Amino acid sequence: MDLELPIDGTKVEAICGSKLTNNCYLAKKRNHLSMSQSIRMLIFIVVFFCLTARWVSAADGYFNLSQTLRVDFVLVGNHSWQKGYLAGLSRYQGWSGSANQLISPFDFGEYRYLLISPETGDTLFRRGFSTLFEEWRTIDEAKEKERAFQQTIIIPAPLKPVLLQVDARDRDGSFTHLFQEVINPASLSIEVKQANNHPHKLIHGNDNPQQRFDLLFLAEGYTVDEQAQFYKDVSRLTNQLFEVEPFRSYKNHITIRALAVPSVQSGTDDPRAGIWRNTAMNSSFNTFGVDRYLETEATWQVFDYAMQLPHDHVVVLVNSNKYGGGGIYNHFSVVTSGNRYSGTVLIHELGHGFAGLGDEYFGADVSYNDYINLETEPWQPNLTTLVNFSQKWPHLLAPGTPVPTPVRPMYKNSTGVFEGGGYVSKGVYRPAINCRMRTSDAREFCEVCTSVIIQKIRFFTH
Repeated sequence: MDLELPIDGTKVEAICGSKLTNNCYLAKKRNHLSMSQSIRMLIFIVVFFCLTARWVSAADGYFNLSQTLRVDFVLVGNHSWQKGYLAGLSRYQGWSGSANQLISPFDFGEYRYLLISPETGDTLFRRGFSTLFEEWRTIDEAKEKERAFQQTIIIPAPLKPVLLQVDARDRDGSFTHLFQEVINPASLSIEVKQANNHPHKLIHGNDNPQQRFDLLFLAEGYTVDEQAQFYKDVSRLTNQLFEVEPFRSYKNHITIRALAVPSVQSGTDDPRAGIWRNTAMNSSFNTFGVDRYLETEATWQVFDYAMQLPHDHVVVLVNSNKYGGGGIYNHFSVVTSGNRYSGTVLIHELGHGFAGLGDEYFGADVSYNDYINLETEPWQPNLTTLVNFSQKWPHLLAPGTPVPTPVRPMYKNSTGVFEGGGYVSKGVYRPAINCRMRTSDAREFCEVCTSVIIQKIRFFTH
């Protein structure tokens, strides 16, 4: 997902009369919940853990939680059609999750993958994800040609034959099958991979991946001689991450590692400047013609390096002083290391890549066309078209808050339903006047985004 537009809040100040400083952290903003909110929260927690217990029971004996099965495939198509084709299966040592993290309760992402028991039909494993391919399908080029993009998903290694099902979300929000594959763990076609042995460093936390949210930084565009600088950059960005809620309050639930992948040359590709570099993961600015959009299409290469260390989410840290980055849900995030906004961009891109949050800004330089269908409810938890707002954040609205909510001084620090978001000014609504998912000058995430991030962290740590 394209990174946020860096504005200074001047236009918003003109409306609200002062610089916005949304203090959205839930524990501070709401010292107490109403009785109905407390009951809803309690019901959610009870139901979540009851379902988790049932899913764990259904999956009992199906997985080796000390190994990972990697599925590489390609997504092929254009604006109007898409298909998926399996490219290869491989297995390697290590798995970051636990038996309590097999079924994701989050219905986020343009795609999802499931492992299904052929014997009982039970769902044993489920994750949602998004792709660079889906974004490409919304730009003008996709109306004229077909392309193929690499994709990788990972699962705990099955001990018995399972059915892998990969689904794509349609414009109406429903899912259709993209492809299916029966995976027999005894098959000799499953490659046994050996991880690289690049230098690495534990930046924060401990080595207990089953009980922590594991964030892995990969060095991109750092030469062997720049290894110390890479560790220094990760440490600096880690400190900036923990200055922002809810990461600050949940820092003891997070482990951060840095893997010093060497590149032949320093830096990254910058096509508009005529700069091309030989780097480990072939990152580049100007993705889809947007100069600041920094990504890599070498997905399989990223996962080749990431397999060396535990990870729930990967950040490709690019050795550049230029402003730029990108983040795609349950794929990976990309950010430069040396810009004065790098910490801000990292936090924003983690909102995309880790939490599945949508961009709340509009009017920026993006290539997307009709990215959100205004006739259905978007899957992004912090955006709504009001088609089915009851499934979003009505429980966080104070009594008497109008829907939609006008952008007025009285609501500048309130959770509401403000028009404008998802790259369009009309028809899509966001929870706050300002938020980390809207502008770079917002001090905090809004209440809705904070709640989602907390739920995601707790999922990986229970």
